[in-house]
Amino acid sequence: MIRAVAYDVDGTLYSLWPMRYLMAWEIFTALVRRPRRIWHEMRICRIYRRLLHGLRGTSVADPPVEDPQLHATAKKLGVDADEIRAIVHEWVARRPLRFLRRLAYPHVLRGIHALHRAGVPQGVYSDYPPRSKLEAMGIDGCMKAVVWSGERQVGQFKPSPRGFLRTAELLGIEPAEVLYVGDRDGIDGAGARAAGMQFLHVRRATPGRIGEMLGRSLL
Repeated sequence: MIRAVAYDVDGTLYSLWPMRYLMAWEIFTALVRRPRRIWHEMRICRIYRRLLHGLRGTSVADPPVEDPQLHATAKKLGVDADEIRAIVHEWVARRPLRFLRRLAYPHVLRGIHALHRAGVPQGVYSDYPPRSKLEAMGIDGCMKAVVWSGERQVGQFKPSPRGFLRTAELLGIEPAEVLYVGDRDGIDGAGARAAGMQFLHVRRATPGRIGEMLGRSLL
């Protein structure tokens, strides 16, 4: 029986490809004004993102630190972690926010609001900090659990089950009774199943389908 629903964020709550196009334009316009500085910042962002692939499913810091991906980037480049943090916040966290509401998947947001009205516990688990993204899409108030891989209580990236289990713990629901919605079966699906959750691909995550799995009508 499904009693709670949790979600990935990027590519699940909103469309990634239009976001990448819009952010490419942001980068281009910034390059025109400050080419040397922006090339430096983009190099750091590329390495920050690339390192995530090598860290997937592994324990990445001992003792645990907040945002191990950031510290791995700083170590690789020999750059102060605070400089990395500021650049990543600007380009990965802050600038995309103004595009999120128009790129959000309407059927997913409808389902989230319907579940909230029905009193179903919901949460998100992402490899990146999700709080500001949820606020930008107007669904932060619908989430009981907000988890990301870089927080000290997790410290492992998908498809490690640790973040999924942390999400279930904060929801107060056994993992077997949590449905996880994501866009990548080999990462989101693999991690959810390793934690004992059920997995639903975002393309099928209509209010009707989720309601069916919950055993109730949400329409």
